[in-house]
Amino acid sequence: MNMEIKARDLVAAGWHEGRRLGAALRRARDLEATGLAREAVLVTLEREFPKQLPVILPRLEAAPLAEAIVPETPEERCNVESARARMHELLHVPVVKRGALMPDACPSGSGRALIPVGGAIEVENAIIPGAHSADICCSMFASFFADNHPVAEMMDHLQKTTHFGAGGRPRGLQWPSAVLEEPVWENPFLNGLQSRARDFMGTQGDGNHFAYLGCIQFTEAQRAAIDAAGYTELAEWISRREGRFNVLITHHGSRGVGADVYKRGQIAARKWCDENSKDIPDAAVWLPADSPEGAAYWDALQYVARWTRENHAQIHAAFLRRLGQRALVQIGNEHNFVWKRGDSFFHGKGATPAWRDAQGRPLLGLIPLNMAREILIVLGSDNDDYLSFCPHGAGRNQSRTAMLRPFKDADGAIDPARVQQVLAEHTAGLDVRWFCGVPDLSESPLGYKDATKVKAQIDRFSLAKVVGEVRPQGCLMAGEAPEPPWLRARREKKAAHKLLRRDAAAETNGF
Repeated sequence: MNMEIKARDLVAAGWHEGRRLGAALRRARDLEATGLAREAVLVTLEREFPKQLPVILPRLEAAPLAEAIVPETPEERCNVESARARMHELLHVPVVKRGALMPDACPSGSGRALIPVGGAIEVENAIIPGAHSADICCSMFASFFADNHPVAEMMDHLQKTTHFGAGGRPRGLQWPSAVLEEPVWENPFLNGLQSRARDFMGTQGDGNHFAYLGCIQFTEAQRAAIDAAGYTELAEWISRREGRFNVLITHHGSRGVGADVYKRGQIAARKWCDENSKDIPDAAVWLPADSPEGAAYWDALQYVARWTRENHAQIHAAFLRRLGQRALVQIGNEHNFVWKRGDSFFHGKGATPAWRDAQGRPLLGLIPLNMAREILIVLGSDNDDYLSFCPHGAGRNQSRTAMLRPFKDADGAIDPARVQQVLAEHTAGLDVRWFCGVPDLSESPLGYKDATKVKAQIDRFSLAKVVGEVRPQGCLMAGEAPEPPWLRARREKKAAHKLLRRDAAAETNGF
């Protein structure tokens, strides 16, 4: 009777010690459990876990990095240096072939090899969950419709239609959709998440996600460029409507369902890299695209993309029904995702695809700048020097915390009156609303880079061609929930105690 295979048996048979040995041993035990003889187990194991396969190590030299950004001020230079440092760490990962920084580049954190916002990489036969981030498929979606409604009326309908803030829609008030009934839930990265997908349908979350109402007047030159690029339906509607439309544009990702898929992908990638590589930081672990886990994760990503686009479409359809309108044309694009082009996997974290589609057309993209500025409609230039991406927005030169610091008093509180004053100065003439009640100054135009500079660098580096500008009329964002009375009382009590201690110290020092 065969004894159970042990680790020492595998080492004696020629396998290397290390974490990979654990995976081979687990597989050996599974094979033994089927009744397979030891000799047959070892033969099967040799096929699945080659004995001489070397441990994968980081590159000695970083892969090449292209930068489509020119910092001018000390603040901008500091920001780009930090983003560049994270990208160079990521470019030491062996599966990464090259990288690029867009004009909106800014750090997304200080973790080692953490891809910055405005970062893009080309990867060989691998998917890196950290390079598309937890907000999988964060994306833009636009509906063009008739321009015959007052802004306040449209904003009222929009506020009653969409949903911002933490969590999903209340039970019993969820929105049905065929995408929720797709037979995908046996996928290990999606298993058990159907109720999450149902809860979050029709929601936009918080942070920089928004619902933006604007208007556009296409010029004849822009119409001709759109028509020549192959977007005949949009070009025909521009002719019929004399170029004038109202436009609803939403920005959000895959909400809780995408966040959970990302967490599972990150765990699986960390496990694979622990068993097959060495010294790979958490932000850069990967799944081989041709592995069973990689194929399942890829399929899960495609479902998340379908779910997210449906989420956009549902919000738009509900808004237009309330308004008594219909979408004449709709366009959209992802900017946190992974795309397969040829044999490579292109990852973008806040980077808009700007290559050609399967029909050979330059991709149409939407690039927001800030709530008080235009949203650009662009045709991708397919500039391979920068991995054929363009920016996803204006980006930041400072973190939210750093940006808000000058507006806080000694106790860390922000004066609401001052916030309203600043917002009024920077969003004059616009209907700006905050779904949860309290304005978030970090999401105002003050929180973002100089939109004019970002726009100029799109042209300077030939990333995309602007073929339309949606002018702002109103914008709805999450904002922040009002401070609960108990929290306000606790904060004021702490402030009072701090003042008493300060006064007592002053008296003591005076003697």
